[in-house]
Amino acid sequence: RTDCPDADSTLVYLVTGENELFVFDPPALSFRLVAKLACPAGAGATPFSMAVDRKGVAYVVYTDGQLFRVSTLTGACVATPFAANQQGFTTFGMGFSSNGGGAAETLWVVDAPFDGNGGDARLASIDTTTFKLSVVGTIAPAIPRGELTGTGDGRLLAYWADPNSTAGSHVAQLDKGNARVLAQTFLPTVGHPRMAYAFAFWGGDFWIFTSRGNFISQGTDVTRFTPGQPAVAVATFPSTVVGAGVSTCAPAE
Repeated sequence: RTDCPDADSTLVYLVTGENELFVFDPPALSFRLVAKLACPAGAGATPFSMAVDRKGVAYVVYTDGQLFRVSTLTGACVATPFAANQQGFTTFGMGFSSNGGGAAETLWVVDAPFDGNGGDARLASIDTTTFKLSVVGTIAPAIPRGELTGTGDGRLLAYWADPNSTAGSHVAQLDKGNARVLAQTFLPTVGHPRMAYAFAFWGGDFWIFTSRGNFISQGTDVTRFTPGQPAVAVATFPSTVVGAGVSTCAPAE
């Protein structure tokens, strides 16, 4: 892409439940610590999810619903004017998707209540100028909660653990206009409904990060899913990844 200002923004960024920001290099399967985050969140709040725009700026939502802007270069963190609980969205999965394949992009979110007691997940967007949240609709067929990632050609993709099984998860493409699932694939060996997970698209592959347990500091498994092929476990990581973000400038293949 000729409209992407920083080549480093095409890597995958990870945020952990331990308040760490990492860079993940998919070809090398390597992790590099950027910084320990010190966002001014509420007492006891920890990162919940993350998205990264095409300028390499991360947006991190915490478990108390506050949304922060984080430098992927230094980890410096500032609060945004986003008001938590807009339209009932407190915690949510998130990802940027290009608007029709151009340089403009939108931050998309899918509600995912931290207490796990929500109903069917809804799709919405957040204007990163006004920080107003606008709901598109309830995702159909219904999903319980999810994580999002987007692409430079305008696709919006979702990942969620299957709520009706002890193992298994789904990858799907969503229609940004009406929140409908356009197509989906079931991954029988990846994910668990009670575990933390994160999701990113890079180099034509989906990179899925699933925690090993229900608590922080039990580690994360990294899985690569190439469409049309079985999902493959490729790495492990000692921290609990709760969010992944990748620029829409990232390579598509």
